[in-house]
Amino acid sequence: MTAGRPSEPFWVVEGAGKMRNGLYLRALAMYDDRIVFEVFASRPLGDDDFADLVLTDDVGTTYELALPESGVLDGKGELEFRPAFPDEASTFHLSQPGWGLHGWGIKRD
Repeated sequence: MTAGRPSEPFWVVEGAGKMRNGLYLRALAMYDDRIVFEVFASRPLGDDDFADLVLTDDVGTTYELALPESGVLDGKGELEFRPAFPDEASTFHLSQPGWGLHGWGIKRD
């Protein structure tokens, strides 16, 4: 965890589902400054595996993916996107060619 980052999400959805070959969703967490998909990688996944992973929303926000410092996701890990989900947005879509995850955002009170 980076120093200065808020450590507690304001909204978490726990669940389980296969996102793609070797990558499974465990939870989605919304923070004031980022969106985090908690995942499990059943095999080592590197930069190339995430090169075309895109998070979009219905207001056109440009999100940036921060991969682990090691460059490899293996076992439990996080896919962190910045910035946070904007107040004016209502839906998001995480996808790569061949699969996608569609969701509705939750706004902080």
